[in-house]
Amino acid sequence: MADITRADRVLQLFALLISNPGRSYSISDLMAALEIPENERRNVQRDMQSLTSANGGTYIRVSGGQRAFRYQSAIKSADNLLFPNFENTMLHFVFLQRIANMYPAASETVTDLLEKIQKSLPSNEKKAVEQLAQDLNSRILFAGTPPMFEEDSSEKLKVILRAIHERRKILVTYISETGNIPRMRIPLMVILYQGEIYIGCESQSHPGETYTLKFRRIQKVELTKETFQDNPKTLEMLRKRVQLGSAIFGPQDPKAEDVEIVFSSHAQHYLEEKPFQRSMKMEKLRDGRLLVTMKALNDELLFRWVLSYADSAEVIKPVALRKKLRDFSYFLDSTYRHNPWH
Repeated sequence: MADITRADRVLQLFALLISNPGRSYSISDLMAALEIPENERRNVQRDMQSLTSANGGTYIRVSGGQRAFRYQSAIKSADNLLFPNFENTMLHFVFLQRIANMYPAASETVTDLLEKIQKSLPSNEKKAVEQLAQDLNSRILFAGTPPMFEEDSSEKLKVILRAIHERRKILVTYISETGNIPRMRIPLMVILYQGEIYIGCESQSHPGETYTLKFRRIQKVELTKETFQDNPKTLEMLRKRVQLGSAIFGPQDPKAEDVEIVFSSHAQHYLEEKPFQRSMKMEKLRDGRLLVTMKALNDELLFRWVLSYADSAEVIKPVALRKKLRDFSYFLDSTYRHNPWH
């Protein structure tokens, strides 16, 4: 099995146990079932300690002692996973549905588990989940690689997702240069971008303009009673900013340009693993090099991305970006031509 993240591994372990409630597993059994290599044994042991302590052992139980621990689902069947707190947990359910494909190694297992749960729901609750998913799925946008989730992210995400669904403002304590003062925010979307989670918000002082909050900097979030109304133009503009990669750093009204960059062949795997944005396409040239094309903003983000491939990339267009890189090369040359301190 290829290397997987901790999130992949924990999701796989959890889904395997919940999906097989009548069977108990040793650490070796779990590793064999999921084809986890032996050098990951200590990590699996730590993962199982976390799972058995989660919510007071509500989901996974452990038995035995010494080196003969065995693990089993504490829930008789997967359809009981969300109960009895259906109202409080269906937000987690919808979010997990939406992000399942972000973890390739665990995607199939998690998806099967979620389908099993959903099929067993009473009709009124199944309808509630479907309606919630329909509303929230368009507010959870992907613009890059999977995020790194914090251990305590679940409750904060639940509050934010509920606020988006119910069109309610949130009071956020946020780490910033201006201090950690609680401020009212209008949450519109969850954005997953280059390993981070961001919350797309509408400005209260400049209606129609949007900005983002980095999720890991949110210290505290509270749901308020104050509501807001969606502005379709604002939502569409935020989606456009996400699509063009300007939601985090770029302008309010982004104008995309045609981008063409030729890469050395050895960059192929990196480009496939971490595409700059979703419109990016890759074509192999006759000489083995790669032609990458996309519609993107000619901004600082694109400039720094190309610089990260400085030894294997040549920009064809836009011409302005090519000139900016050439000027930067002069700066580097003048800076590093001589030995330091001479």
